Formats: sequence, structure tokens, C-alpha cells
Amino acid sequence: MTASFQPTHYLVSRSRKVPVRVVSGEVRSQVFTEREWLDNQEPAFELYAKLGLYCRGVQIVGYHLEPLAAPAPASASMG
Repeated sequence: MTASFQPTHYLVSRSRKVPVRVVSGEVRSQVFTEREWLDNQEPAFELYAKLGLYCRGVQIVGYHLEPLAAPAPASASMG
């Protein structure tokens, strides 16, 4: 059974901001959408440290990854 989807970043374009899970590898990182993760599919997006983002083997421009904001600690709540 596949572990639940826990996003680590947003994949951001001019018009969309999609939660994704980035899984680091030796050569490249795989960027999974929730659907790809839950359906146990190969991800369409990959990130190479020196080359940037690729979608199905084609370099893409105008997209970037944005880390999710860390949740505020419970002690930082109002009160």
C-alpha cells in the first residue's frame, strides 16, 4: 500500500500553484503530484540540480518549486 501523500513543495507556474512531493535521488529528484503518488505512477516532472525542471524529458521554463511554509509551533498560537 502506498504511503499517504504529504506535499513538500508547491510547483508554481504563472497561473497555478500545485502541491507536490519532491523525492531526492542521486542524479535527479522526482516531483510527484498527489494523483501520481496515490496511483503509484512515474512522475511527469523531474528536477536536475544543474539543468532545472523537466516535464517528460523536455526542459520547461516558467515553473519553479517553492517550499511549503512550516506549520507554526503550537506555542506560537494566539494567547
